[in-house]
This record gives sequence, structure tokens and C-alpha cells, in this order.
Amino acid sequence: MDSLTHALTGALIGSTAGKGRLGFKALAVGALSANIPDLDVLFTPFFDPVTAMFVHRGFSHSLLLLVLGSSAGAWLVHRMVKKQLTFKQSWILVFFPWLSHLLMDIFNTYGTGLLEPFSSIRFSIDSMAIVDLNLLIILTAALVLVVLRRNQRVKLTVAYGALLITAMYFALGLGLKFRIEDKVKEQLAKEEIPFSRIHTTPLPLTNLAWMVVVEDSASFRVLQVNLLNKKIFKHTILPKKTDNIEVCRQTVERLALFTHGYFTVEPGNPGNIYVNDIRFSSLEQSYPQASVLRFRINTNSCVVSRAHPKRGINVDNVRTLMVELSN
Repeated sequence: MDSLTHALTGALIGSTAGKGRLGFKALAVGALSANIPDLDVLFTPFFDPVTAMFVHRGFSHSLLLLVLGSSAGAWLVHRMVKKQLTFKQSWILVFFPWLSHLLMDIFNTYGTGLLEPFSSIRFSIDSMAIVDLNLLIILTAALVLVVLRRNQRVKLTVAYGALLITAMYFALGLGLKFRIEDKVKEQLAKEEIPFSRIHTTPLPLTNLAWMVVVEDSASFRVLQVNLLNKKIFKHTILPKKTDNIEVCRQTVERLALFTHGYFTVEPGNPGNIYVNDIRFSSLEQSYPQASVLRFRINTNSCVVSRAHPKRGINVDNVRTLMVELSN
């Protein structure tokens, strides 16, 4: 999830863990603890672009670092507020916001290395967008109430209620994912369209519109579906073009591993090819612009470069999405 969502969730957890003894300090500790795993972005620039993709959400998002780091963080917090919280209470204040980050990230497409460094398996459910406006509104409104209310019982009730609603919202996204996958499989069977895999994930900002990637032997069929009326409002066929893989094969294979095979390869300017990760949804209307992660490979040196993830979240694309959802 995005940093703001993590911070708001961590602050609400901090308000419950602090039990009113630390005031705004509990909110601040919770918000900071919830964003500690993403400090790995400070180190990724020291790696090549491909390795950096594996470093992000790797050990920094592991359960091992959670246990070790939260204990160290609790010791530091306890030293500062030992007259107000016991060490156990300080540990809870750091541990659960940090844990919330790991759990929430599992629901995104990127994947989370919970078992690092013992296993490189990435856990990803693909049922929540990185940025979800509905979730941000819920968390922001709850935190504002927690800050403005003076009655501690009301504060705790609001915080616990918001966290419960957040958990239910994540469960809703998972239910929507199962439902849309079942419907797509039914439609493919009805139309006798062969496929090998299906990948689904919501579009940025909302879970009312989803991207569906249907893979066959030669291409990826990319659909965008409006859940309100169950209509497809974008349909794109992306050829795999595997003939380009022979150039810089080892580099392309590493990217293929990261993308779980959901990638296309296309020629660029002379001396360059592009590898597009098509697992991530975007608000752009056409490819390759809609490729959130796009890697350029110099075919002479096999050096890789990439731009920052681009999700196409701008005024024009948001307006287009709202029009599609309202039709």
C-alpha cells in the first residue's frame, strides 16, 4: 500500500495501543513504525534496477526483521516513555503497526518477502490497489475523529471500529477477486477461448474496476471490467514476442522471474529492447503507456534502466475512469 495508508493505519493502531497515555506521541510512533519496512527504498539505488526489484519488499518486509526490529524499537520507545508504558506496552505500540504494513502489502501485486532470508517466496494476493481512495477516506475520517474527540472511550471506539472496517474492506476485495475470476472463466468457457492463466487486480484508486489478464500460448488478453455493470470497457491483445528473448537472455530471464511470466518484450530504438511487466494495473488507456513497470535493456551491454513506476494517476485519466464507472 502507499505510505499514507500505512501511516494512517499505524496511527490508529498506535492510539489503541497507547491507551491514551501518550496522546499524539502514540499516533506518531504508530505511524512511523508502520512505515519502517519501506525504508528499504533508501538502499535500492545502490543496486542495479533488476536486483533492486527483488530487494524492495524483501528482507525489510520479513517476519524475522519484524521480531528483531520491533524489539529494538520497543526498547527505544520504553526508554523515552518508561514512566507511562511498560516494555511490553511499548513493544505492542511498535509491533502491531509494523505488522499491519506486512499484512496489508500481501494484498498488493508486488509481493512481500515474509520468509526472507530463509525463502525468496513472495506472497501476493492481488486484491487491493496500491492506492485505494475508499480506504484512505475511511482511515482519514477515523483519525480526524480520534484527534478531535476528548473522551478516551470514544477515541478507542472510533479507532477499533475503523480498524475493523478496514479488515472487512480487505476481505471485500478478496471476495470481489474470486467473483470476477469465476465470471471470467465462465465467459471464456462459453466462448470457447483457450487460456493457461488468469491474473486479476483492481485498478488504481478503486475496487469497482478491475484489470483482468488472460494468458494463452501466444499473447495476453488484457481487459478492464466495470463491476457496477459487469461490462468490459477496454480490451487489448498483447503479443508475447518471445523471439526477442535471445538478446540478453539472462537479463530477460531475471525479469521474467520477477514478473512471474506476465511480461512482453518489444523492440525499441536500435540497440534497445523493452520488457513490460503487465501484472500491475494502470489508468492509462493504451499500451505500452499502461505498463506500470517498463524496463529498457541495451542489447550491446545488457544494462537495464527503468523509470519510476507510472500508474497513470492524473486528472484526465481519473475523469475517464469516473465516466466509465458511471455508464
